[in-house]
Amino acid sequence: MGFAQGLMDVAGVLFWCSIGAVVYSYFVYPLVVAIMVRMAGSRPVAADDGFAPSVSVVISIYNEEAVLPEKLRNLEATRYPREKLNFIFGSDGSTDRTNGILESWEHPGKRMVSFSRRRGKGPVLNDLVRSAEGEVVVFSDANTMYTPETIGRLVRPLADPAVGAVCGELVLLPDGMDAGGVGEISYWSYENWLKRNESDLHTLLGATGGVYAIRRGLFVPLPEGKSITDDFLIPLKVVMKGFRVIYARDALAYEKTSGSMIGEFKRKARIGAQNFAGISEFLPLLGPGAGFTAFALWSHKIIRWCVPLLLILAFGATLVLAPGSVFFTVVLALELVFLLLSAAGFVADRSHVGLGVAGLPYYITAMNAALLVGFFRFIAGRQRSTWEVLR
Repeated sequence: MGFAQGLMDVAGVLFWCSIGAVVYSYFVYPLVVAIMVRMAGSRPVAADDGFAPSVSVVISIYNEEAVLPEKLRNLEATRYPREKLNFIFGSDGSTDRTNGILESWEHPGKRMVSFSRRRGKGPVLNDLVRSAEGEVVVFSDANTMYTPETIGRLVRPLADPAVGAVCGELVLLPDGMDAGGVGEISYWSYENWLKRNESDLHTLLGATGGVYAIRRGLFVPLPEGKSITDDFLIPLKVVMKGFRVIYARDALAYEKTSGSMIGEFKRKARIGAQNFAGISEFLPLLGPGAGFTAFALWSHKIIRWCVPLLLILAFGATLVLAPGSVFFTVVLALELVFLLLSAAGFVADRSHVGLGVAGLPYYITAMNAALLVGFFRFIAGRQRSTWEVLR
């Protein structure tokens, strides 16, 4: 009897701690940040509309023939002083028509580097930034489309000497109405809202890979011996140097979703493995001396990366507690219904049946499963530094 009661007590603690951490990260922390912004007001940024430093746009690409012509037309439409703007492309061992398309693009500010051996995005970005001449480096992706004013609006806040990097606002466009696309758009809208509040209060923790800018002198080369999330680590290194990373909601960019849940799953698993691998690179920011940055990293990132493990613990605890509790019997029933809805979503998605908002349970389950896969890839050291195009 004593052992059984002890097991129930441990299960109860595990359940409430696990669920509490999940609820805190996704709901309580964002609400706390929003309230703090409302009470304290936004931290001012001395942006300057006339600030126009020289800019190098760097783009690491691999087999992007499908979107590259549109990207080049999009860059041509940029409204920024031509004499202060150049584009540097790094083709990471592309085997399709990517190199030919770039070579035929006639633009006075173009520079192209074709690497014969694939090494991954990090090493390519290191080489491109090393060769950049602009005072500001803008990071973009082949499938990210800008408005004509985006680059100007990205660099404008850098007139403030306290600002080291600026992240634009990425708007996701549905490529069909699959559960992956609908779920990602819903989640991304929530993330953009949270980023705005973190920026208004103090600083962002990372950036959106296809639309952000940093002072070139603040760039810290990415580690080349492991696969990491470059758009998370590069801005964090800026924060480690004592500068703010802010959110420019008027610097708009657009991307289509991957178009399939399988594509989103692969992307999330890769990012998950890279996130865990990158923790050792910003350990000083996790201590209490880092203030808000540490608070935000633990609340917004570290706990959230652990959510799949926390949910598994909560489910296991529910199985132990349900036989002796009406409350936990109801909780178990709700958990099973959620899993059944997720399974139904999987079947419907594989059958190409549109789910709309009803596909959210499937999306939530699949993305947490992808993060769990990423965690085990990190543990096993099996995440490659190269990537595959999912479009």
